[in-house]
Amino acid sequence: MYKHILVAVGTSLSESALTTAITRARACNARLTALHIVDQMPWWAIVTADSSPGDTLHVIDDHARAVTRYAARLIDSAGIDGIARSITQPLDGTSVGELIANEAKAAGADLIVLGGEADTGWRHGEARLRDVVCSHARCDVLIAAHVPASSPAHKGMESVETRFAASAGRMDARASYRQSAPRK
Repeated sequence: MYKHILVAVGTSLSESALTTAITRARACNARLTALHIVDQMPWWAIVTADSSPGDTLHVIDDHARAVTRYAARLIDSAGIDGIARSITQPLDGTSVGELIANEAKAAGADLIVLGGEADTGWRHGEARLRDVVCSHARCDVLIAAHVPASSPAHKGMESVETRFAASAGRMDARASYRQSAPRK
């Protein structure tokens, strides 16, 4: 049984990691911390270099607050003990994976939940987040199954908040314990 679970939430607002972490926290009666790492120099900032740097920083901060509010709302609607917070990635070369592992250790988490990564083809040559977290973590790491974005035909599907409200006693997490196929 886990007592404290840390889930990494990202800018994609992917529900797989957060849904898995909430389900696992509910099953174990564990505390949940949703952690968002704020990248001060995201790749898209290069594209918007013509705009004001101050405006770019405001957009980054606004997005971080939105991600944190979203995670906090889901945790609250699930009725479990938990918080959502964000930290800023330092410009000292520390990777996001190292930060997640360090924050889990500092928080006393005994499980880290990461979302399944989609193959974006971006950042070619860099280590996968899951590999970095696993190499630095001092606790268990669970990789949630990647759930592809639904098509417009699935607009009638219920929201995550509705599913959590309706499934207070549900304990079946859909998680993957194996790594996905190598990137092409």
